[in-house]
Amino acid sequence: MNIPIENIGSAKDNAYSAIHNWYKFTAGFSYKLVDLIIDVLGENPTSIFEPFAGCGTTLVAAQKRGIHSIGNESQQLMCNIINAKLNWDIDYTRCQEYITGIYDYVSERQTSDDVLAESHELLKSLYDKETLKTLYLIRDAIRLIDNQKYELFFNLALSQTLHKSALHPIAVPYIVRSKNIVNSGDAWGKFSSIVNHMLADLESMPHHQRYAKVYKADSRKRNSSIEDDSCDLCITSPPYLNNLDYGEVSKVHTHFFELTKDWHDITEIVRKELVTGATTHYRDCDFDLDEFRKSEFAINNKALMKELEPRYMYLQKYSSERHGKKSFHILMMHYFEDMYHVLKEMRRVLKSGSRAYLILGNSAPYGAYIPTTQYLGEIATSVGFSEYRIDKIRSRGHKWKIKTRHNVELSENILQLS
Repeated sequence: MNIPIENIGSAKDNAYSAIHNWYKFTAGFSYKLVDLIIDVLGENPTSIFEPFAGCGTTLVAAQKRGIHSIGNESQQLMCNIINAKLNWDIDYTRCQEYITGIYDYVSERQTSDDVLAESHELLKSLYDKETLKTLYLIRDAIRLIDNQKYELFFNLALSQTLHKSALHPIAVPYIVRSKNIVNSGDAWGKFSSIVNHMLADLESMPHHQRYAKVYKADSRKRNSSIEDDSCDLCITSPPYLNNLDYGEVSKVHTHFFELTKDWHDITEIVRKELVTGATTHYRDCDFDLDEFRKSEFAINNKALMKELEPRYMYLQKYSSERHGKKSFHILMMHYFEDMYHVLKEMRRVLKSGSRAYLILGNSAPYGAYIPTTQYLGEIATSVGFSEYRIDKIRSRGHKWKIKTRHNVELSENILQLS
């Protein structure tokens, strides 16, 4: 399949598309990929499976076309965001009534500092006192809404307000403290403006029906709510093997909405439900290579293990010599084992003969090249897919001008399974 779209592997296009731009997350992919794949197939699938629903790109793109889809997402924050982006039957008049109620709640309590008594240290460093107070009051007023659909809608608008009213750019996954936002503050003005923008987006939709279902579920495990052979297409972008901690990247939002309080909560509540994608996901002392060789993944991928073990040994030696001493050797093993189980679940859910498309990037931790896309293609054949194909989207890794970083040529690809 030819890939003519330059930004297909990034979320740049999503910033200019209604609904898709309701949540700012840089580590995503373009909704145009979903449209392209469906157009190339020539007919609408009956149901699309998305094992890493993320911020809902696949599900929203499918719903715009009136196509059913099912997604797994292990983070509660992201499940809430996805559901808000998929609930299109929001009544304008009722929404304005709720807005008036929220405004009255905030106005009546604006002179009190009680809401700031237990404010999070991270949040105090990102907002001035009055802005943070207004943000908390809006949050607390939304909690009084007795309709979950509208509560999710307003919370999503508030999550965008967190970005726009901060003192420093919060371009998830990074907080750019070296820069200041010129027009920070004015939390209420930005919140109400965002709500009106979202309402206008909904009015532009071709329909207001819900076609998607998202489960708070870990795709490494069997989701009994999704039947065998129930979907005929999969479009997803798994975590890359590049040490990005998806458990931590949304900490501003999870702390603000009180889903997490600290690093411990991120570890226990969030990280344990995620595919291992960062060295912060595990304790080095818990890994034993001899025991790993007995795992289901290792037993069913013996040829691949012969390629992984020399890389494991190299990375183990090299990590002990580097200042950071990051255990990329263990990360690599956990990552491929976790993805083995994801691919196994994907094969179960898809009908025979169906296709899956995965956006992936190759890796080179400490300069040791790992053909991640190829390896996942090989793992896919071990769980029942008949063949795989790799299409390169672009070269990657050139923007980092750091002396200690490797200069290995990397690529971002689409892995097609059938």
